[in-house]
Amino acid sequence: MRRVLHHTYNASLFLAGVFLVGIFVLMIGESAFRKMGSYITGANELVGWFCAAAGFLALPATFIRGDMVRVGFVIDRFAPSARKSVMLACLLLALVFVSYMLYAVSGYMLTSLRYGDMTQGMIEVAVWIPKTSFLLGVSLLWVAIVDSLAATFATPADRLRAERTKDIDDASRH
Repeated sequence: MRRVLHHTYNASLFLAGVFLVGIFVLMIGESAFRKMGSYITGANELVGWFCAAAGFLALPATFIRGDMVRVGFVIDRFAPSARKSVMLACLLLALVFVSYMLYAVSGYMLTSLRYGDMTQGMIEVAVWIPKTSFLLGVSLLWVAIVDSLAATFATPADRLRAERTKDIDDASRH
């Protein structure tokens, strides 16, 4: 199961990278077209949607890798039992916030789907389509937090570290 989850997080990170490349292509393309006296219809909307997709789809992988918020150097100074308690409290707090975020995002998306909301601008599409990456990223972040919470519960306090030690192989994976 752990392997499937990590492949899912990496696939989400890959999609985020694809959207970043899309932003690059659109920005360069828009600049080139302007020099030729033309433009790419809806480039601004697409770049906005791609930015949101890249940001939200990268959340699960950055969280699982410990690259999101670096407070581990403080937590690792605690005694093992206190460290585990603090880590569990932080993960539970994160789970509460992300659960509410998931609830709000899914409600927002379902409402726009139910009412048939359309985007306004040069490109007119159903609003739920660009919101899908938002929902997917937040859903996978929720799964990643639950995954970390379960792993933290299962790990003995004396073997638990908030900051992972990096070795030379980890550097090559980024």
